[in-house]
Amino acid sequence: MICLLPILYAYAMWLLFLAVMALNWRWRALPKVVKAIALPAVLVSVALDVLFNLTLGTLLFLELPREWTFSQRVGSYKRRIDWRAPLAQWICANLLDPFEVEGHCKG
Repeated sequence: MICLLPILYAYAMWLLFLAVMALNWRWRALPKVVKAIALPAVLVSVALDVLFNLTLGTLLFLELPREWTFSQRVGSYKRRIDWRAPLAQWICANLLDPFEVEGHCKG
């Protein structure tokens, strides 16, 4: 059961990412009440992203982060010349970039 927790955390983070990207895409057009309701969820998502980057991101890449968020981390790893680059490129291409018009992983 404990082995499933990191997988569930990663999946929950991805779902939160999708929700935040949907909000981000329409943010300017959203009514103020929707923004007010969404803002706490966005702030919690950012905090969980930082925690994810410090924990599972560190285990995944076997290195402490230099960036705050996991997206920033994989964006910077895409340019590296080591074993982390292909993994970061795969994460960006398959899990993050398809959900933002010009791609999410800018590095």
